[in-house]
Formats: sequence, structure tokens, C-alpha cells
Amino acid sequence: MTTSMLRRIIITGSVATCCATAQTPAVLTGKLSEVTVYQGSALVSREVEIPAGPEAPMEVVVSDLPSATDPDSVYADQAEGVEIRSVAFRTKTPDEAARALSEVAKLEQSIKELRRNSAVAGNEISLRRIRQEFLKRLGSNFVAPAAQQEMTHGVLQADELRKLTQLHFEEYEKASQEIMKLDLEIEDSAEQLKLLENRRKTLAAGPPVSYEAVIYLQKTAAGPASLKLNYLVNDCGWNPSYNFRGDTAKGEVAMEFNAIVHQVSGEDWSHVKLALSTASPSVGAYNPQLSPLFVRVQQGAAQEESRTVAQTKYSQALTLRQEALARQFRGNSIDEMLRANFSANESAASVQLMELNERIGNLRALEGGKSEQGSVVYAIERPVSLQSRRDAQMVPVLSGRMKSKFYHVAAPVLTSSVFREASLGNNTGRDLLGGKVNVFLDGVFTGRTDIPTIASGQGFAISFGVDSQLRARRSLVDRSEIVQGGNRQFSFTYEIVVDNFKETPVRLILRDRTPNTGDVDTLRVGMGESSHPLSKDADYQRFDKPKGLLMWDIEVKPGAGPAATTLRYAYTVEYDKSLTLQDIGGQEKDRLREEFIQKGRAAKGL
Repeated sequence: MTTSMLRRIIITGSVATCCATAQTPAVLTGKLSEVTVYQGSALVSREVEIPAGPEAPMEVVVSDLPSATDPDSVYADQAEGVEIRSVAFRTKTPDEAARALSEVAKLEQSIKELRRNSAVAGNEISLRRIRQEFLKRLGSNFVAPAAQQEMTHGVLQADELRKLTQLHFEEYEKASQEIMKLDLEIEDSAEQLKLLENRRKTLAAGPPVSYEAVIYLQKTAAGPASLKLNYLVNDCGWNPSYNFRGDTAKGEVAMEFNAIVHQVSGEDWSHVKLALSTASPSVGAYNPQLSPLFVRVQQGAAQEESRTVAQTKYSQALTLRQEALARQFRGNSIDEMLRANFSANESAASVQLMELNERIGNLRALEGGKSEQGSVVYAIERPVSLQSRRDAQMVPVLSGRMKSKFYHVAAPVLTSSVFREASLGNNTGRDLLGGKVNVFLDGVFTGRTDIPTIASGQGFAISFGVDSQLRARRSLVDRSEIVQGGNRQFSFTYEIVVDNFKETPVRLILRDRTPNTGDVDTLRVGMGESSHPLSKDADYQRFDKPKGLLMWDIEVKPGAGPAATTLRYAYTVEYDKSLTLQDIGGQEKDRLREEFIQKGRAAKGL
């Protein structure tokens, strides 16, 4: 390749001129077209228009890449009419460097003059204060005693005394005004000095670093061509934010899904096609491989561990498996990914061995744990402009209306307050990423809550806060005890009263509970008569009822006091008469606390 065959094209962000000679390089315009924002970074695409020209090798320089550019991420897409040979990345030498050094020298001189002037002004103030002090002593030691002596001898010369006093005050006032003027000059100089020192500090650090990409390509057609330069920038990210507006009259909830975007990449994104992704652009593409589950069979029964220890190990193994997979996807080499992949297999083997050896009751408590989530991408329909700044900026993502069933929920064993809730389904055709939610009901803001990630088509529930027009009270009506053989049996009867101050009936999900050990051999609990049947909800019957949780789905008619809706139920508890019921503690309580918190972060499927 000869020098005459190589044409050099410099692409900037603002100027567009063209020249076909080798001696005068052409200047083209690169335009930001697409941006995909991840968590912590963003993939930016620039469209670069290559002018018509002969089929020949070409060097394209894309300059003014932002300071947050990841050097290892720069690449160019293949395009029709050109063949990309290679892409290089380098620091751009700022043209302002020499000018900056010259300006720093001028600032140094200005700073030196300001400091000198301030020192002179401070010295002048000291001299004038000495003059004022002299005038004070003169008045005390000469003027006043002289006037007193003349008055004693009866020869007071009023005109001379008046002139002397006036001269004394004029000199003192003149010194005071000069001191005030000098103080103001010193104050102004201090402000200017601060500005100049900040400017000097900025220039001394050098002009903002910028980069450029050098694309070596081969024109394969004489006509114009277009290619895309792509690069990752750091200091970017986004979080979801929702508004849910419930309308009880229409039986629907209007959903607004917004993205709170921050980007400090160093360049403004003007009128770009924006996409928001939950993926990580730096993860490895190595798929997890499954290794065989090798076990050892030995004599003797395995020592059964306590329920607490078994569940703790089970939970830890699940956590270790997820952490290992995360390390695999972040691996920078095939060896790193393979080692992390094997660690994931080891953790999964621990989970499977516990499933093979432990009783199902020890493991069922962790069913429905946190599931792994794939990546989601949201493409914004309209072009978006986002400035490079620290302040977060909001971008609308999705909106829609969901048919909803509004109802109330109450747990009077915890509180007499009754809460509003709605069941709805995600009909947007897209997954809804978990995030913060502002909730409104019939035009009134009722509070804030959270939602987990909701898959397309999945049902979920959203809370709308307390309804002050309903109240639920729970009381123990009867308690009895009998002894049968070696066991004691207790019978309990409870009553729940719900006041409804509305003019219309409401649907109420009512919750309560009975004691539960998870082992029917030590504690037997039997449900007695109930004025209302327990809920037939499939999820309740499968997951909550075996744990001693009670749930009723009832209609509460208008009325309070004697006209209130009353639910009455009974149950029995039977256990060895030598035992007593006590609250759990220690590790078991800690485990249940963590399990409760994890479950509370997930939405209840309906």
C-alpha cells in the first residue's frame, strides 16, 4: 500500500466538509444514533457517513469520543460498500494544551498582583489605625486639658477650640473612611483571587481528556457508504419507577412505567434511539455445563440434622450456586468461567444431596424462593435527548390500563386497620422490572410501595393503603382444656368483628393463624366449626394452609356495632401433657425472619 493510495478522513461531531485529495484530509460528521443503557454503563452508536470515492484503502478517524469511553469496547459494524480491517483507540492530543499553559502563566501574574495589592492595602490600614490612635491620644492629652485650663482661668478662646476640635474629627473621619475603602478593596481582591486560583487549578489539571478511534477500512464500492462505530461509556445507569392509579368505578388500574436515567459519560445524547437493558454487556457468553452427580454409599444410617440446620445449609447452598454462576458470567477468561461453573455444580450437588437425604418437611419451607431473572430490554419508541449531568432524568417507558378486582385485606391479630388491595394482570406484553411504585386511588395519593419483576401475562397484587371506613377486631370467646390419655387437648373459639362504615358491601380477605411446629407427631392442630368456609384459593391451599395460616374470602355488608359482620371459628390443639407450648428462639427464629423478609419481597401470585 503506497501513501498516495491511502486517504485519511477525520470525523468530528460538528463540521462537515469534503475533499478528495490526499494532501487535504476530508472532515466528515459522526452522529449519535442509538444508546443502550445498562446498569453502570451504556453502549453508544455513532453513524459515520463515508463519501463516494474510488475503491481503495482508507483511514477514518472518529474524534471527540467522551472521557468515560471504555478503550476495550470500541468496535465498528461491517457495512455495505466498506470492509472493516481494524479499529484502534488512542488518546487525542488536545490543541488547547499550549493555550492552557499560556493562560496559567497569565493567571499566575494576576494572582501575584492581587496578593501584592492586598498586602499594600493591609499595610495602609495599619498606618491609618495608628493615625486614629494618635488622634485619640491627642484629644485626651491635649485638646481637652487645654480647654479645661482656659475655662479655669476665664480666658476660653471658643473659635480656636472649635477649629481644633473640628480638625481633630475631620482627620479621624478621613482615616475611618479610608480604612473602610481599603477593607472593601481587600474583600474584592479575595473574591477575585479565589476565582483565579480555581481557574488556575482547572487549567493546571489539563484540558478534558478526549479520545479518538482510528478505523482502517477498504472501500469495496465507489458510491457512498455508512458504518456504525460503537463504544461503551461508564457512569451511566437506570432504575425503574412506577405510578399505579386505581379507579374503583371503572375497575381498572392505569400503570405508568418510567425510567430514572443518570448519565455522566461526558457527551450529550441528542435525539437518539434509546433502549434500557437489565443485562450486563461485559458478561461472558459461556453457557453453564452440567457435571455428573457422583455420590458415595457407605454403611450406617446418615445422622439426621435438626430442621434449622438442614434448612440453613439448604439456603446457603442455593446462595452459593447463584454466586458461582454470577462469577462465571463475569469471567475474563475461559479458565475463570470453567472454575466458576464447577463451583456452581458443587453447590447444586449439595442441594440435591439434601433433597435425597432430608425429609421433605425440612425443605418445603424454602419453596418459592427467589428465582433467577433473565435480561430484559425496553426499547423507547420516540427519540430521546439526555444531557451528560449528575442529576437524574426521567424517561417514559410503558403505560397501560389493567382490568382489576379491588378488595380489602385484614389481619386483626396484628392490627385493626383494614387495607385496600387490587389483583390485576400484566397485559402490557412486556415484563415489568421490579422497582418503586407511587400508588393513587380514585385520584388521591395513598403511599409508596414496591413490586418485584412481573412477567408478561402474570397476575399480581398491588396495595393501596389503609381504608379508614373499615375496622376489624379479634377476640378470644372461649377456651377449654381436657386430658385424654397422655395428651392434653385445648379448644379455642375466636370471633372477628368487621365494621363497615361505607354504604356499599366490600370484599374482604381476612387472615389469621393457628400454632404450627411443622411436625404432626409433636403437635396436632384441628380446625373446628367456622361460620365462613376457608378460601379455596389454590396457592393458599398449597403453600399457606399447611403452615397454619387461615384465610377467608368474605363479603362485608354495610354496618357497624350490632350490625357489623361477624366471623367465628374454632380449633383444637393437642400435645403431650408433660410438654408446654413456647415461642421458638435462636437460629430457628433468625431463619424464619430471613425467610419472611425474602418472601415479603416477592409478589403473591394470584
